[in-house]
Amino acid sequence: MMPSPLRRRRRGVLAVLAASLLAASALAAVPAAAEEAPPVIATDFESGLDGWAPRDSGSGAPTVTVTDADAHAGVGAALIADRTSQGSGIIRDVTGVLIPGETYDLTAWVRFAPGQPADAVWASMARTTAGATSYDTIAQHAAATDTGWTQLSARFTMGAAESAQLYFETAYGGTNTSDLLVDDIVVTPVGDPQVEDVVPLKDTVDFPVGVAIDSRETTGAAAELLTRHFDQITPENHMKPEAWYDADRVFTPHPEAIALMDFARDEGLRLYGHVLVWHGQTPAWFFEHDDGTPLTNSEADQAILAERMRTHIFAVAEYLSSGWGAFGAENPLVALDVVNEVIDDGAQYADGMRRSRWYDVLGEEFVDLAFQYADEAFNHVYAADGADRPVTLFINDYNTEQAGKQDRYAALVDRLLARGVPVDGVGHQFHVSLSTPVSALAGALDRFADVGVTQAVTELDVTTGTPVTDALLVDQGYYYRAVFDAFRERAGELFSVSVWGLTDGRSWRVDSGAPLLFDDALQAKPAFHGAAGGELPPPARSASVFQGAVPLDADAASDVAWRQLPLHEAGDAARFQLRWDSDRLTVYVEVDDTTPGDDRVVLSWNDETADVPRGGGAEVEAVVSETATGYAVVAALPLAAAEGDSVLFDVRVVDDGSPRGGWSAEGTQGSLALVGALAYAEVPEAASAPVIDGAPDDVWADAATVATDIQVDGEAGATAQARLLWRDDVLYVRAEVADPVVDVSGVDPWIQDSVEIYVDAGNAKNGAYRAQDMQLRVNADGVVSFGAGDEAAQDARTDTAAARTETGYVVEAAIRLEGAGEPGTFQGLDVQVNDAAAGARTGIRNWADPTGLGYQSTARWGVVQLVAAPQEPSITVPAGAQAGAEAVVTVTGAAPGETVEVRAARGEGRTGEVIGTAAADARGVAEVTVALPDRPGVWQLTASADGDILAQTRVKLSR
Repeated sequence: MMPSPLRRRRRGVLAVLAASLLAASALAAVPAAAEEAPPVIATDFESGLDGWAPRDSGSGAPTVTVTDADAHAGVGAALIADRTSQGSGIIRDVTGVLIPGETYDLTAWVRFAPGQPADAVWASMARTTAGATSYDTIAQHAAATDTGWTQLSARFTMGAAESAQLYFETAYGGTNTSDLLVDDIVVTPVGDPQVEDVVPLKDTVDFPVGVAIDSRETTGAAAELLTRHFDQITPENHMKPEAWYDADRVFTPHPEAIALMDFARDEGLRLYGHVLVWHGQTPAWFFEHDDGTPLTNSEADQAILAERMRTHIFAVAEYLSSGWGAFGAENPLVALDVVNEVIDDGAQYADGMRRSRWYDVLGEEFVDLAFQYADEAFNHVYAADGADRPVTLFINDYNTEQAGKQDRYAALVDRLLARGVPVDGVGHQFHVSLSTPVSALAGALDRFADVGVTQAVTELDVTTGTPVTDALLVDQGYYYRAVFDAFRERAGELFSVSVWGLTDGRSWRVDSGAPLLFDDALQAKPAFHGAAGGELPPPARSASVFQGAVPLDADAASDVAWRQLPLHEAGDAARFQLRWDSDRLTVYVEVDDTTPGDDRVVLSWNDETADVPRGGGAEVEAVVSETATGYAVVAALPLAAAEGDSVLFDVRVVDDGSPRGGWSAEGTQGSLALVGALAYAEVPEAASAPVIDGAPDDVWADAATVATDIQVDGEAGATAQARLLWRDDVLYVRAEVADPVVDVSGVDPWIQDSVEIYVDAGNAKNGAYRAQDMQLRVNADGVVSFGAGDEAAQDARTDTAAARTETGYVVEAAIRLEGAGEPGTFQGLDVQVNDAAAGARTGIRNWADPTGLGYQSTARWGVVQLVAAPQEPSITVPAGAQAGAEAVVTVTGAAPGETVEVRAARGEGRTGEVIGTAAADARGVAEVTVALPDRPGVWQLTASADGDILAQTRVKLSR
């Protein structure tokens, strides 16, 4: 029978409001062109390259031609072939075309050649002033493919430039060299956006509020927005060590640094400097002899590096004081990150220190020296007369909200203070996501509250995850509200709180989801209203939906898909889960209701709605089945769907004609994010526990195998076949890595050749890490490190080993599942391989999670089911069984969940009557309560499942 026609529904108030919030925030992703201004660049490649040319990033120029083999529109597109690096791209001079201080919308269509590895595509700008060049990321699109065209779009403000070039490349730091196609590039002026008349953020808190910027935020509406809400700025890049020197090693202040100092002075803003000493973005020659050979830790070389450090710090202090006055007088500089990111991410070193080149040569003393030199320069030599240490000196690091790194950070600070090192403050970067508990940030601040120094939040941003939905933006608003409430409670301990960027499109984390307070139209997001303590719409429900097809047959409600993931609550009487395919959204709903009546499930998606009555007559294709506690519905909702789509959705339950709750608030819809297929495997029970020593035990031959086939970053590179077993509440993993060149020289554990194993014990799919969740990392030499969570507790749950092989290396791990590892249970899991070369990570491959965000959220990890070892079929009757009595008969050898029936017959070859049934457990064992025949004597008992005989036995019944 054809389902009834669907009914159109009106969106609820929250759905409309949330959608409008999303539309506002999405201006960065799909900007609206100005109605009147014509484009200043409009290249369709129909009649040539229109000024676009090959970009040589230093490794050789690619070939750029117009091709008619594939185009977004028309017949022509630019083909960038023979690329030798990620920076090999297509470039156009925009000097005089794009005006500094003006705002523009950029759109372009991009794709990779068919069959070639895909990567993120970036639009970038090179701006040169006074001989110094700045490189700006204008737009990023992580979803470019080799199968079709994707629009790259952004709104940006042009920074100061004497000359400028706009270019397209693949992700910075990556290794992609695939043929790239670009078409229909349009740049349109939009005029200055209007800055909203909302309460200034700085007026809602009792501490200074800062923002990381460059000169693009010092003019026009961006500057107006900044000065309205913030009273402190941080130079995002142009006070890092390498920014102070030209190619000839001459100290040459960057025009960007000059512009920001001028802006801070002119606008009465504080300036927080970033950074004097860092392992990153520091010229390589700092750590080399004049002939290019590396410095060692010899006494002579230590003296060379210490003097270079002192010279650099004093040069910065002298320059900044000479141009803007002595520190503590009119100079806007009030604080500095003296050293940055000196704590190691693993626990392999007793002192907890990152093995950077600074450390290699000087040891931990480099931190002492940096603070001593900075204090001497900024607080004495170049300080105003009578000023009392006017520049506050900070140590700064990331992941301080994570327990293990926090412990190492606190231990270093304690050692520094005990040695009398002039550390004034502790900085917490707080680059976090919605999955990071706010309590972890508050806990980090509390950890240092009694140390005797001030604290600063230095680089705050909060990613939503992707795709960015209306519900996630509202959730982000509540997160920022909670975070700023925690900061307000600790205002007396805070020197300042800074967000790492003004607008989403300017964030280095934008690919992970809209991390900042304002969108690229300079409009306040829910994130801003939350941070400012303003009004927010009610939280909207949201969920990710994995791709998958579930047949609508008699067994639809028992499909394993509905057990692979936790069910979402829909009020107090129902739960649901979903899958999507190209033409449908399949919904499973189980309802607690043992009294049939006028019962139904009401499903709404986007503008459609449909009833699924318990008694039949659904308005969509559906299967309804009775259960022991009520009924279950599996319905197919017609929907043209694609990965990355967002769908508005709700499910509501009607019990005997009366509403009984739903997923979203009455009259509203939540938001579904359609993601790729769920990675799934069944893991067999091991006959015996493998020895964790890196050797190939025979027991691994029976393991399930998963492969790291998802390229998350880079291209090609190391891959792994991961063998999986379980036994006695322990998950065993043996990752066999194919890697022709093994490199563990990187200073961070994740940029070394290594395997990461993510375990969500019990498969809660909580998003935020629970105590049961783990990110375990083991490098090719067996060095162990962990991600979020309690390192000591995680270490106690694991045994690991590694060994080199002829083709790479192998990592083995035993991970205890904290009581969750029973037969038939589901566990969250992912396996990741980090590929490295020359001390840098060149690729990431995963089994399950394509987002690269598994270190922050468990939501996209794969799922494994623990399968019991098969048992030989048998039937066992208790000794002394009596005729006419009740007994429990044990049957083995059934499939988990199968219904086992026991029959009794007087002689062989007879069918007999059913005397009891029961479902087999996860091990295939059924405990069947039977009513034994009344007549004494010898009886044959037969156990069968699904019509097949499992086992038979003869039993003598007595009175």
